[in-house]
Amino acid sequence: MMQGCYLLLGEDSWSKGQYIEKVKKEVIASGNEMMNFYEAQDKEVIVSQVQDAVDTLPFFAEQKLILLKETGLFKTGKKEETEKFETLVAHIPDYVVLLIDEKEVDKRNKLYKTIKAKAQIVEFHFPGEEAVYQFLKNTCKEKRLSSDEMTLRYFIQKMPQDMAYLLGEWEKLISYVQDGVITKEAINEICIFSLETRVFEMVKKIVNHEGNEALEIYSRMIQSKESPIGILVLIARQFRMMYQVKYLLANRSPLKEISAETKLPFFVVKEMSEQVQHYQFKQLEDILEACLNTDEAIKTGKMESSKCVEMLIMNCLNG
Repeated sequence: MMQGCYLLLGEDSWSKGQYIEKVKKEVIASGNEMMNFYEAQDKEVIVSQVQDAVDTLPFFAEQKLILLKETGLFKTGKKEETEKFETLVAHIPDYVVLLIDEKEVDKRNKLYKTIKAKAQIVEFHFPGEEAVYQFLKNTCKEKRLSSDEMTLRYFIQKMPQDMAYLLGEWEKLISYVQDGVITKEAINEICIFSLETRVFEMVKKIVNHEGNEALEIYSRMIQSKESPIGILVLIARQFRMMYQVKYLLANRSPLKEISAETKLPFFVVKEMSEQVQHYQFKQLEDILEACLNTDEAIKTGKMESSKCVEMLIMNCLNG
C-alpha cells in the first residue's frame, strides 16, 4: 500500500500522467473520487489549504490522495510558505498519499533536501529513441499499418523529447495515412514539427552554408507566428551544445558518454560531432557572443526583433 510523500520529477508529462492515474486507481476507492482527492496547481497551492486537506480524514475509505503541481515552493521568495510546507511533509499521516509534481527543482534547495529525507523521489524522462521505436513498431503491427525502420526513426527524430506531444502527432498521423502506409512524405505533410526541430534543421543548413535554405526555414517560422526571441534562444542553445560536444570530443570522450553527459539523444550527438568539424572553438565563441549581442539589440529596441535574428543568421553564414 502506498503511503507518505512522493516527489515526481522530470519533463515527461505523459509518463507522469500515466503514473498519476495508476496511483489514483490504487489509492482512491471507486465512487469516492470527489471526497478523497484534492488537487492544486501553481498559485492555487496555498499551504494552509493543503494542510486542511491533509487534516481532513478520508470519507468512508482508508486513504486519500493529494496532488500538487508546479508549487513554486522550490524557488526563492516564499520562505514562510516553504517552511510551513516542510513541516507538513514531515508529518504526513498514514491515510494520506501526497504527490508533488515538479518539472525541475534546485537540488540544493532546503525543501528538496527535507523531502528527499522523508519522501520517495520518482523521475520521469523521455524513454529514449529505441524504446519509442519499439512502441511505434508494435503499434503498427497491432493496427495493421505498414512502415519501415528508417521512416519510424525519422518521425521520432522530428519530434521533441515529449511523449505527450509525440503521441498526439502519432495518433494524428495514423488517423490520416492512406492505404495504411506510413511514409516520410505523410509525416512531412501531416505532422507539426516542434520549434526545436525546425531550429535544429535551420542550424544544420547554416553549418553547411546553405544560406537560402536556412533563411527559407526562418521565414516559414516567422510566417507561422513563432517568436523571434524564442528562435534566438534555441539558436544560442544549439551552438552552445555544439561547443560542449566539441570540447568533449577534444577530450576523447566516446559519443555514448557525450550523450549521457549532455543528456542529448545519441543521434543528435552523432550529427553534432560531424557539424563541429566545420568550426574552431573561436568561431563558436564568436557566434555565441553574436547571439548575446542580438539579444541586447532586441531588448534595447535597436532593430525590429525578426530582422535582428535574420541578421544573426546571415552573420553565422558568413562567419
